[in-house]
Amino acid sequence: MSRDPSARRPRLALPCTILTGPDTVRLVAGEDFRYTLTAPGLERWLPDFLAGLQGRDTLAEAVGRLAEGERGVALQLAARLYGERVLVDGPAAAAHPAADFRLTVEGAGALRERLEKAAAGAGPRELRVLCQDRLDYDAALRFNRRCRDEAAPWLWATSGPMTRGYVGPLFLPDAGPCLACLLGHFERLSPAPEIYRELTEHARQGKPIEPAPFPAECVAVLEALVLWKASLAYRREPPAALYRLHVLEVETMEVGAHRVFVDPECPECSGHG
Repeated sequence: MSRDPSARRPRLALPCTILTGPDTVRLVAGEDFRYTLTAPGLERWLPDFLAGLQGRDTLAEAVGRLAEGERGVALQLAARLYGERVLVDGPAAAAHPAADFRLTVEGAGALRERLEKAAAGAGPRELRVLCQDRLDYDAALRFNRRCRDEAAPWLWATSGPMTRGYVGPLFLPDAGPCLACLLGHFERLSPAPEIYRELTEHARQGKPIEPAPFPAECVAVLEALVLWKASLAYRREPPAALYRLHVLEVETMEVGAHRVFVDPECPECSGHG
């Protein structure tokens, strides 16, 4: 399901000085980046419109603040600026939906059992968590699709890789990367990328995927990471860690944090957001 272009949350790719002249607006960033736009009366409204694009509001919200006669031109210019990479999508953190969440835990394995006992919160908004103890990418992708379709934020935690555990970033249905973006990155980095596709097809045929053994102490670390991220989600300005992938190395018990990028070839979100 592709995202509506008007639901994108644009920002300028570079900090630009905005120059104006009769029917002209120029964007200047350093000596080598210059972009010129021309149209009747453009200098009257476009500078404020562009300055307001900070990656927080959707394009529809930003355009909605313009006079009716300016909205069509604004949408055309936004499409052009996206095509030239002058506009890019803001990070997921810029669209963070601070709220009092309640955890809804799905999946299987020891992590799910621990989270169901420990999960707290009775907030009005649902934060879904998929726990996996096996490499069931089909289930992960179906969960990803359902959360996006139902506009629910979600987390993903897995011990399926066996030698490491993952707790994903807070995924948002209308901003930032989705879980399919993350799995796509994993597949491209894998020395055996075909295994991802074969495991997905195996599960789609209803065939079993075996759970991976995982130390109880490591399950406890994954549980702590999930609950910690859930506790950060209510903040109006959460730390960047909420939108990072956390990787637990079983051998050393070390936890690393990594940025997750939008996959421009993602079949689920088409790289928009």
